Amino acid sequence: MNWKGTALTILKVGFAGGILFWLLHKVNAPQVWDCMREAHLTPILIGILLAEITVLIAAWRWQQLLSVFQIGASVRSLLCIAQIGQFFMIFLPGPTGDDLTRMLYISRLAKGRVVEACTSVAIDRLIGLGSILLLAVICIPFQWELLTSTVSTHWISLGIVTFGGIAVVAGIFFFLVGHPTRLWFQHQLRSLPAKGFRDEVARIWGLLCDSKPAVARVITTAVGTQILVCTMFYLAGMAVGLHIPMLIWMGIVPIILAASAVPITIAGIGVREYLLVLFLGVLANINGEKALAASLIVFAMILSVSLLGGIVYIFYRPRTDSVTPAES
Repeated sequence: MNWKGTALTILKVGFAGGILFWLLHKVNAPQVWDCMREAHLTPILIGILLAEITVLIAAWRWQQLLSVFQIGASVRSLLCIAQIGQFFMIFLPGPTGDDLTRMLYISRLAKGRVVEACTSVAIDRLIGLGSILLLAVICIPFQWELLTSTVSTHWISLGIVTFGGIAVVAGIFFFLVGHPTRLWFQHQLRSLPAKGFRDEVARIWGLLCDSKPAVARVITTAVGTQILVCTMFYLAGMAVGLHIPMLIWMGIVPIILAASAVPITIAGIGVREYLLVLFLGVLANINGEKALAASLIVFAMILSVSLLGGIVYIFYRPRTDSVTPAES
């Protein structure tokens, strides 16, 4: 890691630590600890199981996207790589995270098809973010009156819904007029100076247009993944005694996930805690101690799955016969 990467990591850690330090001084810290210590274990264990299921779904989604580029890969290998990515996302701060880890592994396995393999990771990330915004567009309007009751929650919600609307329009454009626009898209790319790059972008666009059923399956399962994540928050709330309707969680969690995707902290630490305390206070009149305890329990669920990724990293050895790249 160069000095720029080190400085960026220090800034992220400092920002996250500053938010947590501020939150712990705004609430009763011993009471937060008491809430976590007295939390019910069963919802937490179910939440960890759901977190692991999201990793399995992520591996299946990735397999579907690789098939768009005619790259065959076993779910087992992709699951191991996705699990390892969870580990590095938490325990290796800096530019190396989930996406870069997956790119490094798949580039070793799909030799000769590195561009397509790494592109599948980038597309999967975009679809994941789009699914969060789609869920926000669907669920936030049910809580709009309460969300607009304060200035901070109003502008945050409005920003998420705006970006969500753009994502929905982009999805509609792709599925309705994506294929007929291929020639127009290629014509526009001719204005770019890098001929090889523009041809590759046009080819990838054409492959995606020809594989709309696979893309639709990936988007559907991505939305399902976000619902499972909402359920994890719901279970964390139940563990500390928060009996809040699932609909409220589905209105809050997409906002938190979208904000956490902005790389200003490591794995969303600090951002998740601040927003959960803020929105639960506005929507459900929950005190900061229980809201912060629920957020820390969610992080503990994610941490458990990440630790499992560390174990997989020790024992997993990539096998080139698990990926069968087709000829271009």
